[in-house]
Amino acid sequence: MSLADAKPAIREWVADHRQECIEFLQDIVAIPSATTVGDDEEEVARRVLAEMETLGFDDAFIDEFGNVHGVIEGREDGAVIFNSHIDTVGYGDIDQWDADPYTPYITDGEMYGLGTADMKCAMAAMVYGGGALANLDLTPKHDVYVTGELMEEVSEGHAMKYVFGAMDVDWEAVVIGEASEMDVKRGHRGRCELRIDLQGASCHASAPERGVNPLYHAAEILDRIEELNAETNEHDFLGAGTIAATNVEVDTPSNNAVPAGATIYVDRRLTIGEDEETAHAELEDAIEAARNEYGDEVDAAVETLTFDRPTWTGYEMESKKYYPTWLLEEDHPLVQETHDVVDAVLDSDVEIRKWTFSTSGNYTMGVAGVPTIGFGPSREEWAHAANERVDVENVVRACDVYAALGLEL
Repeated sequence: MSLADAKPAIREWVADHRQECIEFLQDIVAIPSATTVGDDEEEVARRVLAEMETLGFDDAFIDEFGNVHGVIEGREDGAVIFNSHIDTVGYGDIDQWDADPYTPYITDGEMYGLGTADMKCAMAAMVYGGGALANLDLTPKHDVYVTGELMEEVSEGHAMKYVFGAMDVDWEAVVIGEASEMDVKRGHRGRCELRIDLQGASCHASAPERGVNPLYHAAEILDRIEELNAETNEHDFLGAGTIAATNVEVDTPSNNAVPAGATIYVDRRLTIGEDEETAHAELEDAIEAARNEYGDEVDAAVETLTFDRPTWTGYEMESKKYYPTWLLEEDHPLVQETHDVVDAVLDSDVEIRKWTFSTSGNYTMGVAGVPTIGFGPSREEWAHAANERVDVENVVRACDVYAALGLEL
């Protein structure tokens, strides 16, 4: 069945199940899953699984890693994966919230609560978009996987590394439900989390000349990092790369002692033409600036951070915290096909844009090379903010869009 023929039936089914979708979103928002403060996602994953089973997906399961998947079987080999993450950040300063972050409520057409925007709204809409295909007997070209991804907020793409490595599936395309303002997004800058470890020699602060103070070396390095921020590459679509020192830790026996060591943490946002090697070379340059001032007593080394926290199932896997830049050209078939489908379903002037932040596309496209596109019902500015919210009508319309994309891609 063509999209033109299927669109009225999809819209009617979604309209008939509007309330169930909204209540499902409220259910999963009410379940704490803030991985940045130590929560796990088991309860959310099991709630999503139950909804997929209720809606009659051809298959629904939780993998060994702990991700949850629902499958609508297609006519041909290969699969399209619809990706949402089911974890959130913490709520931060509770006094900045007007109500309990885990008690979602709707006012003036917007649902408020932690994770409504980032990005349980897309999870709910994808599940109900898949439900429309399952219940209307609309058979997509390829298998459609609706996937709830773990741990994205602490290491985006970490769970996709498992999915693409362990699951024997020929992935044709990826649709990421991160906030897109109901437009289509085709890429974003990458990033790299790094540390500079500086070794010093501790001594009593009453005689600092007896030791080697790594804080002074750090000061020279930090000055150079600030200068480097003006020397990054620029891309006409993705914008410029950035570099920022984000934290300094000091290893000292007391406030009356010269430190034995110091660590500088750096966030490097990478545009086209920049990568992990670029980031390391820049920090080596910053270390050299310190050596120009203090000589060979500067003992410093650069490394990329890693992530290896076990999942709620106990699965352990290590990933480097290097997240490559990725971008599909505007004339890429997936970009144009997605744009045309979204435009047809929403009957609006849909734009093709970029994300400001990073998504799991850094793995699906940046590492695995699978064409990846973005469409989501939320707005970027609502992510990681107090009184997080999403437009309820956009969540419902996104169900129509995801069903249509599942049918057409």
